[in-house]
Amino acid sequence: MKTPHRALAVLLGAITACGSPPEPGPDTQAPVVRIVSPREGQVGAVFQVRVRGGLEDDRGVERASWSLNGEAPVAFTPSASFTLEGIPRLGDNVVRVEAQDAAGNTGVAEVRFSFGGELAGGLSHSAAVRDGRLFTWGDNGAGQLGLAETSRQPRPTLVPEPTRVRVVVTGASSTLVLQEDGSAWAWGSLPQGLLPEREAAHVPTRIPTPAPVVGAALGGAHALLLLADGTVLAAGANGDGQLGLGTTEAVDGPTRVPGLSGIIRVAAGSEHSVALRADGAVFVWGANDDGQLGNGEVDDAPHPEPFQVAHLERVVDVAAGRGHMLALGEDGRVRAWGLGTSGQLGHGKSGMLGSRAQPVDVMELSGVEAVFASAHLSFALTSPGTLWAWGQNSNAQLGDGSTAERPRPVQVQGLGPVRAVGAGSLHALAHADTGACFAWGANGGGQLGTNAPSEGASRSAVPLRVEFP
Repeated sequence: MKTPHRALAVLLGAITACGSPPEPGPDTQAPVVRIVSPREGQVGAVFQVRVRGGLEDDRGVERASWSLNGEAPVAFTPSASFTLEGIPRLGDNVVRVEAQDAAGNTGVAEVRFSFGGELAGGLSHSAAVRDGRLFTWGDNGAGQLGLAETSRQPRPTLVPEPTRVRVVVTGASSTLVLQEDGSAWAWGSLPQGLLPEREAAHVPTRIPTPAPVVGAALGGAHALLLLADGTVLAAGANGDGQLGLGTTEAVDGPTRVPGLSGIIRVAAGSEHSVALRADGAVFVWGANDDGQLGNGEVDDAPHPEPFQVAHLERVVDVAAGRGHMLALGEDGRVRAWGLGTSGQLGHGKSGMLGSRAQPVDVMELSGVEAVFASAHLSFALTSPGTLWAWGQNSNAQLGDGSTAERPRPVQVQGLGPVRAVGAGSLHALAHADTGACFAWGANGGGQLGTNAPSEGASRSAVPLRVEFP
């Protein structure tokens, strides 16, 4: 999918050589170009790439430009620090930044990253994308593994079709993938109306959509699809207004959510929904019985129209658990709100003191580059790839070597730098920068992919390596 990219240079400093006297002799030193973010090999799920870095030269940079995926370079004003924004394509991407001084010396930096979603965990099943092929394992009673048979698979098994997968998301007992061409496919116990005249499918079945899909989320019984034009489709249960259609009535098939445009990320809780707009505004709708809409109130009324969360600005990523939310700011800090009885808000409190109806700061985290959530647990990935976790831990799903509840972030053990994360209800997965896949937490359905429960432990408090055929 080819999409013209846009550039925005945010000037944060002066050119290195500004005001300094010229060095004697010819200039033979090329400018130094550094790209800080995205990291090499990083996987992002936000339909926007923010390229941050810096330029340095002993006599000053005269010209600078950047390009995304080989498109025509776009000039930007040289500065010691820069931020550039563009639209990635599903799958592999390459960003290139060039800088030139007055003598014509040229410095170049390139970074390869991926836009999509490599890992996902349901209630008792797991899914991983490797080189465009999908592998699934664990419980299969609802056909959530996408195989011809419905028997449990304790080890990763290749799903024959589709073959160019770039995004995978999961519900409790369902799976949804996006192909490189933007087509969406789903199977398992699905939200009603997502597939024509079906509530379940044991093999991948294509979802009819009016445009390519670049993002998706599966809630308790509803689904959100992010289209390449920045609009959102919704399908499924709507008793709490979680489809955002201005009503609580059921609809037939995926329906466009009115009033939303420029959206770059969607997420879904059990009965609420969230959308992140390109300018950093966050919109929510649906149930608010745990304060998950962040408006300072807790109530049992449906909220069927999207509204903006107050006191949040410049948000660059969002995630949703069963009844809580995470929002990552441009400054690398995380805020959370909603249900917090298991410490999943990360502000140091749990139980009756844990929940918040407005965003609060997650403790002791900075330099965060992505957030993840599911059920009653939360994760944050910090540069250069350190994974942190907090919240419910009775099934060792935080991977810190214990089963103790954690109301503030703790580091997941034994992973090394991480590029992608998948949060399940009672377990979690991670892809290390080396390409190795790890899983930890509950294993009652074989979702860790290491052995059947009868062959070993029903859970693991530390990450175990998953071997693929």
